[in-house]
Amino acid sequence: MEKLKPLTIFVLLSLLSSGCASTGKIKQLGEVGGVTRETVTAGMSRRVDFPTDIRFTYLMAWNGVPIGKIIATSYGIKEYRGRDVYVVSVVTESNRFLSKIYRVEDVYTSYIDTETMTSMRFEADRREGNYRKHLVVEYDFEDMQAIHTNLTDGSVKKCAIGPEVQDPVSAMCRFMTMSVGPGDNVHMVITLNEKNYDLYGRVEDLDVIKLPRLGEFPAFKLVPYAALKGKEVKKGHGWMYFEAGKRKYPLYGRVWIPFGRVTATLRSVERI
Repeated sequence: MEKLKPLTIFVLLSLLSSGCASTGKIKQLGEVGGVTRETVTAGMSRRVDFPTDIRFTYLMAWNGVPIGKIIATSYGIKEYRGRDVYVVSVVTESNRFLSKIYRVEDVYTSYIDTETMTSMRFEADRREGNYRKHLVVEYDFEDMQAIHTNLTDGSVKKCAIGPEVQDPVSAMCRFMTMSVGPGDNVHMVITLNEKNYDLYGRVEDLDVIKLPRLGEFPAFKLVPYAALKGKEVKKGHGWMYFEAGKRKYPLYGRVWIPFGRVTATLRSVERI
């Protein structure tokens, strides 16, 4: 990603000062009648089927100021390389204010084996400012390697993989189907940039998340962190709340970056 100059940052902040976003709100369990630790724990422990034919839209905000949206779509099941797969896309778009200075149009697509919830194919088409990269990763489970093809410059690279390989999108999807409890630790291996990262997640607070337009949901917080060859990767930090009911939808998340915090708040869920 290209580096922003100080003057560019100043202009960007001036543009963004035109309005504030209504983001998620965290409420304690005792503040909401009928929601107890027992009901939240029971919802978390359910194993659920991964949802299909559904679209989630999230509002992105920087320090409370709208900067764009994330659209995550789970399509119907299709056949790919002889296996049934879920096809999931995640689109990140800057709004018109941010786009005047630094336009973002990223599309990530994952093909996820319906039986194992592991990735079979991952595609990342990134357009951020002047930066362009279109990458396709195919996971070869016969030779146990990931084949990274950069469609922008034509380069091809390979790296070894394990039997339960994940990409950044499939990891989130797999977690949505898992049974978890308070205090649990989750571990997955994600192949990214021709490297295998250990992704860990700690299940922490049990709360209620209040979302504008959608209402209140019992929820639990997942705090992720990554390691490469046993050494923790320290590039920002954040967390995500998931619904602790019948679905385990991602509801509300925060990530801290050098210039403040970025939030993602679920705004709509619709059938497609």
